[in-house]
Amino acid sequence: MKKTFLLAFFLVLLFANADNEKYFQEKVRPLLDKYCFDCHDPEDEDSESPFLEDKNAKDITHNRHIWKSVAAQIRNRTMPPKRKKKQPTEFERVELATWIDTYLRSSALEMPEYAGAVLTRRLNRDEYDNTIRDLVGLDLGFSHSFPMDGGGGEGFDNNGETLFLPPLLLERYLESAQLILDKAIITPRLMLNFDGSEMLPANSDTPERHLPTKSVARKVFNSYLKGEYELKVNITAVEGNPKIKLLVDGIVAETFKLSSPKVLKTNVILQRGIHSLAIQNGKSEGEISFDNVKIRSLQKGDDKKKSSHQKIFKFSAGDTKESQRLAAQKNVTDFMYRAFRRPVSSDEISKYMALYDRAINRDDPYEEGVKLALKAVLVSPHFLFMMEKQAASKKIQDLSQFELASRLSYFLWASMPDTTLFDLAQKGKLNDKSVLRQQVKRMLADEKSFSFFTKFTGQWLGTKDVGGKVAPLGRGTDIGYTPALGIALREEPIHLLNYVFQTNKSLLDLIESDYMVINKELAKHYDVKGIKHDDFKIIKTPNKQRGGVLGLGGVHMVTSFPQRTSPVLRGAWVIETILGTPVPPPPDNVPELPVKKNKKKKITIRQMFEQHRNNDVCSACHNLIDPIGFGLENYDLLGRWRTEEKGIPVDASGVMPSGEKFNGPTELKQIILKQKDEFGRHLVSKVLGYGLGRSLLDEDAGTIERILNNLKENGFKSQNLIESVVLSTPFRKIQLISRAAKAKKPKH
Repeated sequence: MKKTFLLAFFLVLLFANADNEKYFQEKVRPLLDKYCFDCHDPEDEDSESPFLEDKNAKDITHNRHIWKSVAAQIRNRTMPPKRKKKQPTEFERVELATWIDTYLRSSALEMPEYAGAVLTRRLNRDEYDNTIRDLVGLDLGFSHSFPMDGGGGEGFDNNGETLFLPPLLLERYLESAQLILDKAIITPRLMLNFDGSEMLPANSDTPERHLPTKSVARKVFNSYLKGEYELKVNITAVEGNPKIKLLVDGIVAETFKLSSPKVLKTNVILQRGIHSLAIQNGKSEGEISFDNVKIRSLQKGDDKKKSSHQKIFKFSAGDTKESQRLAAQKNVTDFMYRAFRRPVSSDEISKYMALYDRAINRDDPYEEGVKLALKAVLVSPHFLFMMEKQAASKKIQDLSQFELASRLSYFLWASMPDTTLFDLAQKGKLNDKSVLRQQVKRMLADEKSFSFFTKFTGQWLGTKDVGGKVAPLGRGTDIGYTPALGIALREEPIHLLNYVFQTNKSLLDLIESDYMVINKELAKHYDVKGIKHDDFKIIKTPNKQRGGVLGLGGVHMVTSFPQRTSPVLRGAWVIETILGTPVPPPPDNVPELPVKKNKKKKITIRQMFEQHRNNDVCSACHNLIDPIGFGLENYDLLGRWRTEEKGIPVDASGVMPSGEKFNGPTELKQIILKQKDEFGRHLVSKVLGYGLGRSLLDEDAGTIERILNNLKENGFKSQNLIESVVLSTPFRKIQLISRAAKAKKPKH
């Protein structure tokens, strides 16, 4: 074991000063041809991974992703397949994998700075809700009616390549814009009072209106809010006992039998929009007359609206139309500036003010005129999308101050910039690295940063659906599962990452630590005594069972089947999610787990998989995956600690392909910590991809390595990771990328 690590260490030192091209041609290429050519012949069109097309060391730098996978497969002994008689020696495996990794990393640091192209993307559901909250001051959550956002790129739902704009979403945007403004703006209560002569068809020059039998008088009116309205009519029977109907939009709201002068009154629920009120006299009961009709909104004042209304109407309007228009223009301009997240031109303002003028010209109230203009703002691409100006050349250039402010705020808050960021952008100070560092600390300390930890953690670890799609089937309560527990298990990793970053702990604490974040629900689940609080708090781990993400119940739910644990899912999760090594899908001819023939004989999950691994088709990958999964078998499918399974002691020991032995999750964590560079590199890639809102390309490898080196120099401090991403070239800058270059994807 020690010899293997000493050999790898020696080779890293050797390769650091080697002539890479000469070494590739004399050592690496011959070994690859010897062991890989049969399956990866570059002339074979059916070859799934034609990495042997690369004839020299420099070619490798253009296909970094695939060569990284080659190194991992060789090191992990998953390639060449076990069925192949020709297998590399231990020395050859270490030599090949170490050279490839060392060369990729060293050449990445020599790569030129790469900014990447501008990727215009729309706001996802959470970003939309958060932006509305900060724009109008109300947390309304209208995006629940929007289609779901798909994940892409590095696995996050803020990736511009997957944020499409289907027709249904356009309809939802229009509906939501009106509802949001109706909730946020105090519109004067409708108080219509008109004479009978104003109803159609007109037949009187006096306020009193006569309506003979078999006739109808109508009035069209506009209600500006959905709600309850009162209708009142002063009416008299000129002769007989006529039967009167009040109709709204052609539907009978109330029927009255009239014998004497009377005030007819009824209440109706109206939607926002144009409506028709009709008074209908019966067929033969006699003529009627009426002289006064009232329509009154019964809506009560809403105190919540006061602050949001004031946030929108910062400038007071006078009594004249001229003063009202001037105030409206100021209010609309301020709203546009914040909604578009940049200064707006006079031409843009004029277009939106034309809508205000249209509303006023049809006698809508002042507030409704402003509302119409703001509705157009909320369905504008400049609000719904993160719009950045394309670079003029391939030369790297700075983002504009306001574009950088938006990138920063949507990265850490999933929302629009606040006043501080707007002010710094206005003053041209945001490209100052010291200012950016200050803003990162300020923004992480703000409660809005919890959005980042919620979005990032759930999608990185795969725990966002715990308690929803991920839950035990049928017998949940029988095994101690409840919806409240599901919520707690989903929130636990979010609070853990929040604590690690807020206190600037080492990122390695996510692998192994002596603390946990817990509440009363989880304390009961984990059998931790003395916890009475409902909110999450940090405590010292009472034993070695918890600490880090491998002790999280939500993780173990995600990596289990609904009715049992899965060493394969757990091992693959660690390799992919923690270490960033892709796990290949199983071949088509993989048999199912062996079925127990003797039901009286108890058999553990481990014993079933050990039988499964005896199959040569399965053993190559499972020799890498299963030991890690076995090391986590002390956790049941809900993440509770167990020492027995079906009355048989749990065997959580394992042997890695390298020969390293361990017993239980504590010793497994120590082995994973030896690969802290792989963990750090993968986490850097995830955070960078999330921050940029796009897929990472081969050209981003240099940025990843530079951030990783900075992270290592600073003891893997968590806030250093966020700061390094914000200060990186692709986050702060842009460049013109040709279509061919943009279309180039890493090979898989």
